[in-house]
Amino acid sequence: MNEADPSDESDGRRRIRVRTALLVVIALVVLVRLPTIQEVFRDDWVVLASNDPYFYRYLVDQSLLDGPLPSLPDRGIKGEPLLVATLAVAAWPFGAGTWGSGLVVAWYPVVAAVATAALVYGAATRLTDDARVGLAAAGLLAVTPAHAYRTALGVADHHAFDYVWLALTALAVIELLSRSERDRRTWIAAGGLAVGVAAQALSWEAAPLLLLPLAPGLALAALVEIRRPGPERLAPVVAGLVGGAALANLVHLLLGWQFEAVVYALDLLALGSVGLLALVVVVRRFDSSWTWLVATEVILGVGAVVAVRRIPSLSTELDAGLDFFLRSGPAELAGVGANYGAVGVLVILGFASVLAAPMLPFAAKWGWQRLEPGWFVVGVYAIHLGVLAALQRRFAGELAPFAAILGGVGFVLLASWFDLVKPPVPRRLGDGDAADQAVAADGGDDDDALVVPDRTRVALLAGLAGVAVGSGSLYTALIDRRLVIDDATYEAARWIAGYVDDHDLPYPESYVLSKWGRNRVYNYFVNGEAESYGYAQRHYEDFLFSNANTSAEWYEEFDGRVGFVVTRDLPHLGLISSSTIQSTLHDRFGSATISDIGGVDHFRAVFATEDGARKVFRLVPGATIRGSAPDDTETVRLVAEVSIPGADFEYVRRASVTDGEFEVTVANPGTYRIGEGSRSVDVSERAIQAGETVRLDG
Repeated sequence: MNEADPSDESDGRRRIRVRTALLVVIALVVLVRLPTIQEVFRDDWVVLASNDPYFYRYLVDQSLLDGPLPSLPDRGIKGEPLLVATLAVAAWPFGAGTWGSGLVVAWYPVVAAVATAALVYGAATRLTDDARVGLAAAGLLAVTPAHAYRTALGVADHHAFDYVWLALTALAVIELLSRSERDRRTWIAAGGLAVGVAAQALSWEAAPLLLLPLAPGLALAALVEIRRPGPERLAPVVAGLVGGAALANLVHLLLGWQFEAVVYALDLLALGSVGLLALVVVVRRFDSSWTWLVATEVILGVGAVVAVRRIPSLSTELDAGLDFFLRSGPAELAGVGANYGAVGVLVILGFASVLAAPMLPFAAKWGWQRLEPGWFVVGVYAIHLGVLAALQRRFAGELAPFAAILGGVGFVLLASWFDLVKPPVPRRLGDGDAADQAVAADGGDDDDALVVPDRTRVALLAGLAGVAVGSGSLYTALIDRRLVIDDATYEAARWIAGYVDDHDLPYPESYVLSKWGRNRVYNYFVNGEAESYGYAQRHYEDFLFSNANTSAEWYEEFDGRVGFVVTRDLPHLGLISSSTIQSTLHDRFGSATISDIGGVDHFRAVFATEDGARKVFRLVPGATIRGSAPDDTETVRLVAEVSIPGADFEYVRRASVTDGEFEVTVANPGTYRIGEGSRSVDVSERAIQAGETVRLDG
């Protein structure tokens, strides 16, 4: 009878402990992204958070309309085609025009977060041969606010998808640069790299920004390669990049996906990697120094930049990208420290940034001294994406995986300084046949890995972890609350959708004009058209803050294009004049004031939320009331009692008298009292909708 090998039992116990810990971290990833579940799943609606997710839900719906298999609409072919196609395939079993698209789009960011965390764990563990670092990195990513709120339930835009391919690319490059063998695992990693870069290029039109760090990262890796004995490690990386470029070009040619400039950028990266490999081979053959290689790389790099500027399509895209970074706009276009400086950085990037920043010089040191260029790749990604995040906070989520990897090392080092765990020892080059020899402390192949320490150390370690997890989770929850669709918006959208269904209003008669940051929300649920918020962005604010006496001119602008207008509470602070359309509509339901505003005519109040935070107005031709007035009267006041869902109010119009006659257009049906006397006139619903004239006799 064979006796069990103690080393096998030890390895088995270690694997069980690591897998259990990883499952706990993955559970943390999911839980941090679920606090908004009640706001997302409301009644029979899937109410995605924020505004842009409705664009992707709209594209998914459109993709499922034209046949049994997803067929991307024109708007989906360029920009983020792979994301739209993936979501459409996932939603396909539910059918077109069902809640299934909402379910898939709502959950996809959470799935992407889990995948990214697993890849970050793999990258950090492969880089250090320390499972504790991998677990710490994945845990930090779980609670990094910039990543957590971008991958929260219902916050579905292209960013969550980009994180997966970014992390896969980094893991594949780290794996390939850490291996000297040419075995099956090597070529699987090369295939993973090909898929990662091709998917990155096909997932977002700004993908070159996420692929760019590979160029300087591999250039630094080449400096290590010429100093390292043994087989060449860059070749599988180059094979992966070339394979990825070929895959992206094939999809682009067959399906027309993505802009040409984006695919060409990946082609240039692959071509540059081939040139770099050839350069390394030449330098090693002639036994030249690394300083010669640096000089050559700089010269060729400058030449590559000049060449790119001479390619019209790439040069145009580059200029457009630079203009995009310099322009102002939504909050996400501001830098991570734009509002609150260092505090803002902590709020958005969390504790990982505090731990990661000091690790950058160590990464450079370990990469150079230990001949492990994977550290250079992580460091270059972190610096590049850190600069982008400083310019626009939207890139903070892309920075998060690399900050988490470096932060994972920093966390274990910090814990070791407090004598809570053994310090990590990054992998170093072996001797002899140049096979990779891992030196691991507490997290490598040692049976002491992940052993629970004594109670005091457990308490201190839990406190340290609590600081990292607690602060990030709190900031994430606060940010999530700002993104979810509030009750007032949901209530207004729900009512308008019911009204449109009851009256069978076609588009664009059902178009809802609202604040641009919620415009897609309203229009997706009301009429299914959520492709663009451009019209609302151009007109809504100008309309609201125009003088109320110009409302007839705005009606002419909106006629045939807008069906409903939604107003909202604004902090007046004494700055919003009572003569504006905003004040006239939202505060007085379109009624006249005691000043020179006679009220509005073509905007009929039809609904108010219970708290009055949202009010809905339907555009109508309005009925015109004509009548006589006493000779000594300059103005006539008309008043009707109006009752709508959510509010009862007096609708007041004031009309000028000319030669004893007045004329005024009203937006609400009802009985209008004229002046202070006993005269009145009835205005029917048909007169309001048909734009009829009602004559007041006597």
